[in-house]
Amino acid sequence: MKRLVVLLTIALGVAAFAQNEQIRLSNDQLETQAYALAMEGDFAGALPLFQEMARRQPDSFVPHYNIASSLARLDRPEEALDALDRALELGFDDLAHLKHDPDLEAIRTTDRFLAIVDGWAARMEGLSEARFEALHQRFGGSYHTEEDAFLRLRFAVGLPKQSFDLAHQELDVACRWAVAELFGNLVEAEKAMVPWVSVVVPSDRDFGRWVAQRHGVAARTATRQIAGTYDHDQKQLVCKDLGATLRHEVFHALHYRSQSLEGQRHATWILEGLACLVEDMDVGADGTPSFAPSWRTNIVRKANRGNGLRSLEQLAKMPDQTFVSTSQLLHYGHARAVMLYLFAAGKLGEFYQNYVDTWDRDRTGVQALERTFGATIDQIDTSFRRWIERLPVAPEQNHPPTATLGIDVDGERGEGLAVLRVVRGSPGQRAGVRQRDVIVAINGQGTRDLNELYRVVGRYVPGDTVVLTLRRGRQMLELPARLGSRRDFNTIRIPGG
Repeated sequence: MKRLVVLLTIALGVAAFAQNEQIRLSNDQLETQAYALAMEGDFAGALPLFQEMARRQPDSFVPHYNIASSLARLDRPEEALDALDRALELGFDDLAHLKHDPDLEAIRTTDRFLAIVDGWAARMEGLSEARFEALHQRFGGSYHTEEDAFLRLRFAVGLPKQSFDLAHQELDVACRWAVAELFGNLVEAEKAMVPWVSVVVPSDRDFGRWVAQRHGVAARTATRQIAGTYDHDQKQLVCKDLGATLRHEVFHALHYRSQSLEGQRHATWILEGLACLVEDMDVGADGTPSFAPSWRTNIVRKANRGNGLRSLEQLAKMPDQTFVSTSQLLHYGHARAVMLYLFAAGKLGEFYQNYVDTWDRDRTGVQALERTFGATIDQIDTSFRRWIERLPVAPEQNHPPTATLGIDVDGERGEGLAVLRVVRGSPGQRAGVRQRDVIVAINGQGTRDLNELYRVVGRYVPGDTVVLTLRRGRQMLELPARLGSRRDFNTIRIPGG
């Protein structure tokens, strides 16, 4: 008996030591160790770590789902189902993952699990509505709201509805192209497999408050550097503008849905390269999109000329953390340039399908590139660099076009370009542009930030006539304007208005 007591004391001592070790670990360390143990098949070791994560993150479904997976692997079905119920209560909504996750095999034929699947559609509809209402109320509840049934997006917009309607048309073009060329499984899937996403485009003031709340006091001095985020776990998207950022983040939402249906997690360079591609987009007369060189490709072109551009293989094999943390602008530009290269060659859809097909064997995308072009990655890299050299320099803030309207604007508004000053005798004044007007498009192409304005105006030369779409109060106006020369009307933008 005494011996048993001694053994029990030792066991309790070890458990206490292990628990103290868990407490000392940071959240990232805890997560890393838990997943490493689970990947090794040590679910008994991973379970207490996931339980500690659940204690620290009481509102997150992720640790509870992992607890369910661990318990199912340990042949503790009722406890696993209890944990899964908790994950569902907290917002787990990935039916494709639920149906195919091998960790849940032990509970997949139970009555409780089958009942979850049978009631999925009603459960998810209620969850998505609750999420949207909570996010909407967080921004005051007075925003304009609408639904996009095809894209399964619910919008709450704090900017003028007239401007949003124009942006929504552009977004629809980009997304329908993406579904047709890349993410066809979104159309083929049951609706219950494609959860709704809540999208908020706040007023400028509300966006600044949201960034400060989300990222802390330090973000109050850097709100203009944070354009938006997409939280795939919560299916919530918040962004500052109706142009490039909205298209970028919604594209992420589509891509995450599509890869979830495949049971995949794609490389960051591919995720960001595709999302960046649709930032600078033109809509043709036939309603199809094309993608243009931009300030991002200017960065890549300059790096290539200075021998500062990594090889395609290095880009593809770069750790995700390195991609997003060091030389971020160059990495994002490099990834976009690769997608633009594929698009120009008529091979973007083929590459993406090859990547999905080869993902189990190579998650970097190197094999997919080689299969797409029938060449080695080094040969593709050589061709890509030659193509980059031939790209024109895109007009942008650092390379303004020769043509101008002769106006000062604030390019940091989410809706478009707010006119701060109209130069006397300028093309803008002759066209009837006034201070406080908001320019949202030129010849039908969106102009919601300075780089977009310069890129669109850069297609024209002094003397060309364009049509300005602008909001004046509650009115949307179209004004013809004959562009002048920057040498005659050299304006200086007042940052921030």
